[in-house]
Amino acid sequence: MEVIEDSKPFRKELDILIESNPELFPQGIQAGYRMKDKRFSHKLKIDIRRIEIDGMAYTIRPSFVMPYQTAFTADVEKAIFLRKFDVPFWALSHVFGKDQMFWYRIEQSLGRNSIVGTTIKDPKLLPEHLSADEKHSRLRGEKVYVATTVGSQCILGASVSESATETGLTEAYGKFKGEASIVDPAYAPKSVNTDGWQATMNTWKALFTGIFVICCFLHVFIKIRDRSSKKHKELFNTVADKIWDCYKAESKSSFSQRVRRLYEWANKIQLPDVMSKPITKLKDNLSRYSNAYDLPG
Repeated sequence: MEVIEDSKPFRKELDILIESNPELFPQGIQAGYRMKDKRFSHKLKIDIRRIEIDGMAYTIRPSFVMPYQTAFTADVEKAIFLRKFDVPFWALSHVFGKDQMFWYRIEQSLGRNSIVGTTIKDPKLLPEHLSADEKHSRLRGEKVYVATTVGSQCILGASVSESATETGLTEAYGKFKGEASIVDPAYAPKSVNTDGWQATMNTWKALFTGIFVICCFLHVFIKIRDRSSKKHKELFNTVADKIWDCYKAESKSSFSQRVRRLYEWANKIQLPDVMSKPITKLKDNLSRYSNAYDLPG
């Protein structure tokens, strides 16, 4: 807190933080800022400083203070941890004091920073290949879809959409694009792996022109497994082996040939619909799966 008192050491420390963590600051700060004033927070009894960027004033908040100076992080950390286990706000109020709305607002004030920006700071580390899927969930009793983007074994986006339509998903997945564009304005991933939902595929084609949209082979297997692994146990093991044999093909032509042979075999022995329909869909959409061979890795 000593640097708060004198603007010169404060600016020196701030410049270091801007260079190492640019995603934590407003856009345009690299072009310059000016020291505005020092204020006293009556709520927390601490001094804070403000800076000005392009005529807009911004408060510099210490890391041990919650957003909007609502509390010290040490004072609310345990209660926020219990929210991970869905402890209700009235229970937090009973144990830790304050009213229910205090804890509600504390939770709602989290997650304001960019997911991409706070995870990937070097533009060179932005992944070329992504996976995207919608997690079905509920919000206040209503069904919603959490549009989740993953790359380089890391979650890079999770935005709620009230619908699984192209309009809703474009807005939700668009938040990932917006955050990635701040890290690298020219960012253009080469491919995205999806479950084959048409609205999802159209969304990614609209967000990133020229992107390869690849259908997820795993979803084919999962659909068969979830519907037949118990009811048709012995037959399922045989089908599963043949499906993964297709996946292990080393070339596009070999993959396509194995899928067609699998389809012919499925028709010949008259597999149950829960198995034959996903295999038929795989065969009918071969190009959406086999284009993965055009992108090694």
